[in-house]
Amino acid sequence: MTRIERKIWNPDRGSFTATGQTMDVDIDALEPEAVRLPVSGGRFLKGPIPWPWIAAAAALPGRALLVGLCVWRLAGAMKSQTVSFGNSDLKPLRIDRATKSRALRALEQAGLVKVARQPGRFPKVTLLCNPTSRNARKIPQ
Repeated sequence: MTRIERKIWNPDRGSFTATGQTMDVDIDALEPEAVRLPVSGGRFLKGPIPWPWIAAAAALPGRALLVGLCVWRLAGAMKSQTVSFGNSDLKPLRIDRATKSRALRALEQAGLVKVARQPGRFPKVTLLCNPTSRNARKIPQ
């Protein structure tokens, strides 16, 4: 048995705070520390992404779901619901400008995104978490 100081999580400080109490613990009986997954320095998809959004995008034609997930990735990386959506994120997925445009149009008609277009500029895409378009398909819960 080992005597340790008891600490509790303080959400305001974002850390553990000592309580001043001590307790006896059998260290050999404790669970081993969890194995951490390796973290790659590359691109990642930041969630949570609402399941109804994914289900609605999956029901759209072509590469709409894949393009939509790229928008979510960029929005998570930029910490913004509105992003300037270039072509570089889509190159590894073999999606060209025309496919991107068709997919964005389908996502927009389904009420999943709002797109602001200007000639000669990348589109500004805003994620909409609650599909509200009258053209939006019924989303299974």
